[in-house]
Amino acid sequence: MDKKFLETWQSDRFFFTSGHLKIIACLTMFLSHLAQSYLLYILGYIRIADLSMLIGRVAMPIYCFMVAQGMVLTKDKKSYLKRLFIFALVSEIPYDLAFRNTIFEYYNQNVIFTLFLGALLIYIWQVIEDKSFKVYIKISLMLIIAILFCFLAQMMFTDYSYKGIIAISLLYLSFSNKYLTALVLFLSFYFEAYVTGYSLYIPFIVYLSIPLILLYNGKRGKYSKFGFYLFYPGHLMLIYFLKLVLL
Repeated sequence: MDKKFLETWQSDRFFFTSGHLKIIACLTMFLSHLAQSYLLYILGYIRIADLSMLIGRVAMPIYCFMVAQGMVLTKDKKSYLKRLFIFALVSEIPYDLAFRNTIFEYYNQNVIFTLFLGALLIYIWQVIEDKSFKVYIKISLMLIIAILFCFLAQMMFTDYSYKGIIAISLLYLSFSNKYLTALVLFLSFYFEAYVTGYSLYIPFIVYLSIPLILLYNGKRGKYSKFGFYLFYPGHLMLIYFLKLVLL
């Protein structure tokens, strides 16, 4: 499967490496969280907050795509899953502090839990794919497990809930075709196409993620693996401290 992925995505014509896409996702997410934490709104920067929140819609499609391709290319999938789960746990307190001003809020879990569940679903699918079951049995099992994971995400109140699970799973299934990947991104994130701010209405910003992803050249690029993971809880703690100081 990784060979098909590389044949589809590796190209010297395009310039976005995995590292570039992850940096874009981190920065746009940071902008979004500055607004979603109400820091910018409370400070009175309404239009800046709206624009930041809208630009931040680009982040989740990129993260979902990176998780799907990660589960294709990563050699040690169990270690990849462990890292996601550990950083989901590590990030929960910073997430609740930044958005709920409390150490723990059960009814809203951070997005890394969603990414972890999506990656775990793909891992189970890959195990099923390697079995010598008949095709209809494989499809049935994969569908049942996908539905169970969607319910699990909803019961855990993870960010993006079942919608994130559906997006990751469909991106995995479409990874060997760029046009199909673009279609999946369009359909999976249609629910965010008309997200608006208090003072700005700019629809379809979420779809800016599609050309960014299609410019991916299939290469890793240079970036710090753990720096990428640490950014998530780190930027949430920064937002929390800014709220303590400025508000």
